[in-house]
Amino acid sequence: MSKLEIANYIIENKKIPQEFNDYVIVQISDLHNKSFGKNNINLINIIKQINPQVILITGDIIDGENKNFQVSLDLLKNLSTKYKVYHITGNHEQKALVKRYKNLYKEYFKKLRDLSAVHLDNEKIQIKKGESFINIYGLTIPFKCYKYLLDKDKSTNLDEDFIQRSLPLINKNEYNILLAHTPFHFDDYEKWGADLILSGHVHGGIIRIPIVGGLLSPNRQFFPKYDLGKYDKNDSTMIVTKGLGGSKILVRINCKPEVVKITLKYKYY
Repeated sequence: MSKLEIANYIIENKKIPQEFNDYVIVQISDLHNKSFGKNNINLINIIKQINPQVILITGDIIDGENKNFQVSLDLLKNLSTKYKVYHITGNHEQKALVKRYKNLYKEYFKKLRDLSAVHLDNEKIQIKKGESFINIYGLTIPFKCYKYLLDKDKSTNLDEDFIQRSLPLINKNEYNILLAHTPFHFDDYEKWGADLILSGHVHGGIIRIPIVGGLLSPNRQFFPKYDLGKYDKNDSTMIVTKGLGGSKILVRINCKPEVVKITLKYKYY
């Protein structure tokens, strides 16, 4: 059984409303059908210990080539009875629709709709406290933008105006959180105007080399630019989690699965 870590981040921003000071977010990502204890009890207990106001799931909660979607469904069912839960589509959710278990995946997704967990597919939702609110956007990156082993010459770039076309209009005077499965488009997210971006996908590089960082990205690039942690550009911050599940090819080394705790802080100056 893999031991779970908690990664702690404090995010200060003058656009965070005062009523959201000390607001706690849990981010989980890339479960890939993995279980931490029976019925994911260890994962659930870690989240209970953190006691978040909201849980944000940044994709790949399932494995797109595995017919067992029940692990993910049971976890979402459990969490959504206790917390506000919002989740987005990763490349494995998209992969499931083109692989041999696509009909089972469609059934799984129908069952998700019966839960109070909210799927954000190029959508926005406001979270309110008192008279204040923050915005959560969920971006679905096109499947064509994910590179696989045999896609040697494939371009993974987003179209120049893709985010603007896909998401509801952004008000840059408000505090905006963007859920985007892959971190590799940080420049696009920052340009669009996200204050905080939450991503996963890279699994921390699977094998982490001290000082150097993560070894390999899912698109088979060595030493990816964004593998783990907090990145800042202008007024935008991106948090990349190493996630929960593993790789079918490599075993995690020096790269324990994690749950991310984010505490928002109203900046007084």
